Amino acid sequence: MGVTIRDVAKVAGVSATTVSRVFNHSNLVNDKTQERVRAVAKNMGYRPNATAQSLSHGRTRVVGVIVPAPHGEFFSEIIRGIDEVAQAANHHLLISSSHYSLSESEAALDALRGRVDGLLIMTTHVAAQKELLDDIAIDVPVVFMNSALDGSTYNTFEIENCKGAYTATKHLVEQGHEKIGIILGPSDSHDVRERVKGYRAALSEAGLDPDAQPIIEGDFTQASGYEAGQEILNLDALPDAFFSCNDYMAIGAMAALQKAGLRIPHDVAIAGFDDIPSAKYNTPALTTVRVPVYSLGQKAAERLIDLVHTDGASEAKRYVIPSELVIRAST
Repeated sequence: MGVTIRDVAKVAGVSATTVSRVFNHSNLVNDKTQERVRAVAKNMGYRPNATAQSLSHGRTRVVGVIVPAPHGEFFSEIIRGIDEVAQAANHHLLISSSHYSLSESEAALDALRGRVDGLLIMTTHVAAQKELLDDIAIDVPVVFMNSALDGSTYNTFEIENCKGAYTATKHLVEQGHEKIGIILGPSDSHDVRERVKGYRAALSEAGLDPDAQPIIEGDFTQASGYEAGQEILNLDALPDAFFSCNDYMAIGAMAALQKAGLRIPHDVAIAGFDDIPSAKYNTPALTTVRVPVYSLGQKAAERLIDLVHTDGASEAKRYVIPSELVIRAST
C-alpha cells in the first residue's frame, strides 16, 4: 500500500484534514504549516488523490445518498425531502442502496467517492466501516441519518425511536391489553434496537413481563409481516395485541389475520411505526407512531449543504426528530 494522507499527517504532526487542505490550496492553513506538510509529503513520496483535489477546486454539484433499501414509502419520503433541498441548492442526487449488507454498503461508498460534494448516509454498519468513513470524511462532509453513532464527531439526525415505541405500547396497555407481542425488523437495525427498548420499557412499567410476550421475526417488508400474521395464527394462544416495528409489517400481519377471519381490533389490536402514507388508508386504518420522515431528509440535507459551503468547518451536532402517536381504528 502506498503512502496515505494519514501517514503524512502523523509525520508532519497535523491532522489529516489539514494535509487535505494544504493540497487543496486552502487559505485555512498558514504558510509555515503548508511548507512543513509539503516537505514531509515530498520526502515520503505522497501523491494526493487527483479526484479528491478536483472536488475542492470545483464542486460537482452532486449530493450522494446511501440508504438501506431502494424502495418503499419510508425511504422515498426521506429522498423526497433531500431532493427538495438539493434542488434549491442547485445540486443533484446520486442514490445508492446497501440492502442492509456490509459489503454492498462499502461498495456504495467506493462508488460515490470522488463524485459528490457530500454524503448523506443511513447505515447499520457504522462501527465496521469507521476507518473507511473517516477517510472519506477528510475530503467531503458526511451527515448520518438514523444510524447508531455513540459519541461521534459526525453530524447525526435521529428519529425518536425509543420514545415512540414506548408511547405506542403504553397505548395498547391502556386499552386493557395484557398479552402484547412484538413483530421485529432486521436484527442489525438501529431503529429496531431502539424500538424494542421502548416496547420493553412500557411493558415493564405496567408490570408485564417483556420476556413472556410473543416475539415474531420480520425484515421490515410487507411480505414478512404477512408471514408474521400466519405465525401469530399458529400460536397456542392468541395475544390481545401486537406492536410492529414498522407499518409495512403491521399491514402485512393484518392482512393475514383478516384472511383467517379475525377482526381487528376486536380479536387482535395492532399498532405500527412510521405512519407511511398508506397507513391511514388501510382497513381498518392503522394506529401508528408518526415520524416526519420527509423532514428527516430535509433537515439532514440542509445541514449537509451548509457543511459543503463551509468546507465542513463547524461543530458536529446530534439532532433528534420528534415522533407522535396517531390513534386510528386498528387499536
